[in-house]
Amino acid sequence: MSGGDPLGGGDPLGGGDPPGGGDSPVLEAVGVSKHFGGQWALRDVDFSVRPGSIHALVGENGAGKSTLIRLFAGIHEPDAGVIRVRGAEQRIRSPRDARDLSVGFLHQQLHLVPDLSVRENLLLATGYPTGRASKVNWSRVNDVAEEFLALAGTSVDPRAQVGDLPSAQQQLVAFARVLLQRPDVIFLDEPTAALGEADSRHMLEVLRDQRERGRTIVYISHRLDEVLELCEVVTVLRDGKLVSTTSTRDLTRDELVRMLGGVPDEHAAPKPTAVAARADAPPRLELRDVVTSGGSAAVSLEVHPGEVLGLAGLVGSGRSRFATALFGMTPITSGTVLVDGEAVDVGSVQKALRNGIVLVPENRADALVHDFGIAPNVSLGHVDRHAAAGIFISRRREAEPAREFVRRFSIRGSKDVDEVGLLSGGNQQKVLLARALDLNPKILILDEPTAGIDIATKQFIYRLTRELAATGMSIVFISSELEEISLVADRIAVWKGGRQVEELPAGTSRAAIVARLFAGSSEAA
Repeated sequence: MSGGDPLGGGDPLGGGDPPGGGDSPVLEAVGVSKHFGGQWALRDVDFSVRPGSIHALVGENGAGKSTLIRLFAGIHEPDAGVIRVRGAEQRIRSPRDARDLSVGFLHQQLHLVPDLSVRENLLLATGYPTGRASKVNWSRVNDVAEEFLALAGTSVDPRAQVGDLPSAQQQLVAFARVLLQRPDVIFLDEPTAALGEADSRHMLEVLRDQRERGRTIVYISHRLDEVLELCEVVTVLRDGKLVSTTSTRDLTRDELVRMLGGVPDEHAAPKPTAVAARADAPPRLELRDVVTSGGSAAVSLEVHPGEVLGLAGLVGSGRSRFATALFGMTPITSGTVLVDGEAVDVGSVQKALRNGIVLVPENRADALVHDFGIAPNVSLGHVDRHAAAGIFISRRREAEPAREFVRRFSIRGSKDVDEVGLLSGGNQQKVLLARALDLNPKILILDEPTAGIDIATKQFIYRLTRELAATGMSIVFISSELEEISLVADRIAVWKGGRQVEELPAGTSRAAIVARLFAGSSEAA
């Protein structure tokens, strides 16, 4: 660690003269191809970005977006083709090379260190400012951390441990770290996937401000309305190949969906079945005045057999804490949880599983073992079932349910032995769903199940949710995408301050849900 202040001063989003505009690309990939294990991730793709623009890169999961990003990031090198930065051909062999070229990245996997504080995570890449005797100047560290956290849209305490933060706050911390590095070009891979309405809007405003300062943004998102609102140009990839690069000026959402290979009319879930048929049945899950560790209010609610309860709330409203408490990951300090009318103990994951409660968590990166194949990831909750002679895991027994889920869920381009870390985000989410269903739950909690995945996989999850409900399973569906809650849920619980404050019927419009979420808030407008 060198003495002095590696952060410099001046414009917090500056760090040098902004790159000029013009038609010469600031970034180019010319005829790039990349394959893994005999499968092509990219084939002869051309991609170029003008300086000072916001350029969208879209495609279904597995289309090649992440691979293309990793070529510019120095994580992979192309098997064919060239990469140019500011007109000069570059061989980017490491993330350090990319950073030296003033290219920054916010990947879907945030690469934060959970056991370090927010401020320590922010300055890992830039180095810590020091004072006398080369001691860290923590006062300066705090000032810088607060400044860039505010720019990223969060007021989280810089001293807080990152591992204690919800996923949405971790996303904003990672975004602040990217801004702190002051890159000329910023790649953002699904930056709003874990964010609620207000935080998403703020991030879009920050990106517009970056463009005004001359920065170049490459924006990767499955939220097509955001793409059309924010970006000037959109590049579409499908099956590792370039489909088109088009101005968004006159492009409609339906046209963009067709380019992606989807059918706009299918952007809907099967209609919820009538709740009246289940209303007389005893609740499958009942909470009576349940208070969680760190929670701010007592929660009372019911979920009936065959019902989908949607939870709509802003980031920090306590939805995920509620989910982890039911799954034995967050302590319940008071109140009663009942399953099929009987009080149960969900004080650990094992106890929750014994009572038929299964959680698909919001952060799939932390829930999967990336170096393992699909089969061991699916079987993690049922290792004992696949043991031979009670000691050794039988790979044959382990593989059988995984192969069935691969077929049933159409997990693309993979065998049951493939490393999960090499799969696209949508296919990873299908693996998590397979693990959950392999546990045969009575009550399934889906926390942000469609975050960062393509339209086709979203529609699959919508259909699967309704199909599972039709079998009598009780489902709690937590999402920051209000349209999908309206599509999927039988009832919608509006969540504030760690508890349900209002109940809305199926089909309630997004605008009506937003109005309830922001009721009494200065952000309601």
